[in-house]
Amino acid sequence: MSFPASRIFSRCDLFPEEFSIVVTLRVPSLPPKRNEYLLTVVAEESDLLLLGLRLSPAQLHFLFLREDTAGAWQTRVSFRSPALVDGRWHTLVLAVSAGVFSLTTDCSLPVDIMADVPFPATLSVKGARFFVGSRRRAKGLFTGLVRQLVLLPGSDATPRLCPSRNAPLAVLSIPRVLQALTGKPEDNEVLKYPYETNIRVTLGPQPPCTEVEDAQFWFDASRKGLYLCVGNEWVSVLAAKERLDYVEEHQNLSTNSETLGIEVFRIPQVGLFVATANRKATSAVYKWTEEKFISYQNIPTHQAQAWRHFTIGKKIFLAVANFEPDEKGQEFSVIYKWSHRKLKFTPYQSIATHSARDWEAFEVDGEHFLAVANHREGDNHNIDSVIYKWNPATRLFEANQTIATSGAYDWEFFSVGPYSFLVVANTFNGTSTKVHSHLYIRLLGSFQLFQSFPTFGAADWEVFQIGERIFLAVANSHSYDVEMQVQNDSYVINSVIYELNVTAQAFVKFQDILTCSGGRRGLHARRAEG
Repeated sequence: MSFPASRIFSRCDLFPEEFSIVVTLRVPSLPPKRNEYLLTVVAEESDLLLLGLRLSPAQLHFLFLREDTAGAWQTRVSFRSPALVDGRWHTLVLAVSAGVFSLTTDCSLPVDIMADVPFPATLSVKGARFFVGSRRRAKGLFTGLVRQLVLLPGSDATPRLCPSRNAPLAVLSIPRVLQALTGKPEDNEVLKYPYETNIRVTLGPQPPCTEVEDAQFWFDASRKGLYLCVGNEWVSVLAAKERLDYVEEHQNLSTNSETLGIEVFRIPQVGLFVATANRKATSAVYKWTEEKFISYQNIPTHQAQAWRHFTIGKKIFLAVANFEPDEKGQEFSVIYKWSHRKLKFTPYQSIATHSARDWEAFEVDGEHFLAVANHREGDNHNIDSVIYKWNPATRLFEANQTIATSGAYDWEFFSVGPYSFLVVANTFNGTSTKVHSHLYIRLLGSFQLFQSFPTFGAADWEVFQIGERIFLAVANSHSYDVEMQVQNDSYVINSVIYELNVTAQAFVKFQDILTCSGGRRGLHARRAEG
């Protein structure tokens, strides 16, 4: 069967740049090395094949003529035939869009091919003729059965057919959209169909995002994330599920000794910084520059344990917890203040501490506080930790409240509604790591005991929220008692998560999690203390 191309292309001689070919066929048998044509468009005068769909026992070939200044040549895009020669009915949808060719068989997953040579935007069919089931010659005649063969201009026709209750017999027939074509827009000389689109979804490694890919989608199967190319950048439109195994090494940051703590902070109009608390005599501040952290400032410290960044108004501070005394045998932790003139941190206030482990900065009702975790004084672990309060008149931190602690390791501040809480991690009382850690609530201008928790070498507290539920987690580091003769798996111990019970007005145990020295810094401290 054949007919002139002018019967279809009555107003324009150009073949659509985007289109779908839908064919439902049955192929009882096909001899080896035989090629049969399902559809061809042939130039009548030259017998040149302009476009064709050819079937072989192993492959389905889409052929088209491509022309440029060097001449004309025939291009072939081949799909591996999905067992069509079985005597059963099958429905194929071949969708063509620029350099992307997609074949869907019986509503299964499409097979996409990104061809180096795209389908031509200006393929003229003037003086050409359509042939169904042949190539105008006796050789290559189709010997099977064809139930439907539809040429649909526009985008991929697969969504119009699939999912289907009977995919092998999915019938497009005469689409309604072809029965009521949109009129030519007044402001556009090109006829655009309402179902026409250039959107493609690329699967696999991240493709380039340039003007060519603008408004195209890329699906990252490994992360299950969908991205849209906008302005030379892939923008997430379907959030990928973040997992720790997606973290890749970006930079090795060399420090002059063991690093016991890291503080990340940002200074407005200056940049992003990282302060490292190093065991030896110098700690460092690094600045993010050209996609990496570079050394910015060295600060003398004495076995620094932790840094704490905080602000009061426009003042920017950085406090270090020093564990060991200085050269004169004096124990001080130091608060540094950012100098906008020097663009560096300069010493601002020294505070006497005792083997300080941690600073916690917080604000209550517009007043600023600093809490230090004093670990021990000599061999005595049962000493006071101190809460300091900012005095706007003197512009210094002054002692506001002392709290008895046992080998304090960490403070954690948090708020629940109008109430402010401060919880301490007690690690060691001089004979045992089995000590109570305490939660305090601020009432009438001071922190008062709210609840006690049995802990084993508690090294860290963290508060977090899931929906409206509030949780408090403690990291237990190890079990130790001087009176114990044998210790079995003393570092394999449960850490605990507590949940706030509003009715009981207390935190109740929610879950035990088996950990191996939940606080490594607690383990190091115990070994250092002998």
